[in-house]
Amino acid sequence: MPSIHCHDLSKSYRGATSLQNASLTLTPGSVTGLLGANGAGKSTLIKCILGLIQPDSGSIEGTDGASVGYLPELANLPASATAWQTTQVALKLCNNHADYTPSVLLDLVCLDAKHWHKPLRHCSKGMRQRVALAYAIAGKPQWLILDEPMSGLDAMGRKQFLDILLDLNRQGTGILVCSHIVPDLVRLCDRILLINHGRIIDKVDIILHSMDEAEALESRLMQTANQSYE
Repeated sequence: MPSIHCHDLSKSYRGATSLQNASLTLTPGSVTGLLGANGAGKSTLIKCILGLIQPDSGSIEGTDGASVGYLPELANLPASATAWQTTQVALKLCNNHADYTPSVLLDLVCLDAKHWHKPLRHCSKGMRQRVALAYAIAGKPQWLILDEPMSGLDAMGRKQFLDILLDLNRQGTGILVCSHIVPDLVRLCDRILLINHGRIIDKVDIILHSMDEAEALESRLMQTANQSYE
């Protein structure tokens, strides 16, 4: 599995710069976090890597032929479908019947069996996030890209979600994750990129996955919040 290299990515919408000369490398098996204020450019960067939008300039290498699972902040799953039906469709689409079944996937994302056959419209946002994660990993992707994956989860749900992601990473899945919850990123990531006004302004290696590192990162984030870059 090759690394993913992003070189000097820039993207503007109606004259407003969303991403400016952003460069990063994602190495196989790594966990990289994106941290910044709303509108900093995190989601734009993710969508460029996924090929959902094209950058105005710059290049991306290493994504051709790579298998990628994606969990957006708001997964648009069919409201009338059940968790079981949704994962069944995912398995058929990725032609993965040997490794996973719907029950294995739903167990893996810690969705209680009493909710498996309930229409998603009657499930909480946290439950739908779990189903969306099951959908994203059905094909056992080499890379998993997540945009605010803990959105809608309570403290226990976030812990379970992080445990799932850490286990996937231990099995070799590379992860790129965007979140506003700094302690969660510090627990999960090997490296965190600070993004402000569309620029990657700092790259912080996470060594101990400690609260001290989380507090230092939050302080650095506050320092950069009001900075501008010409």
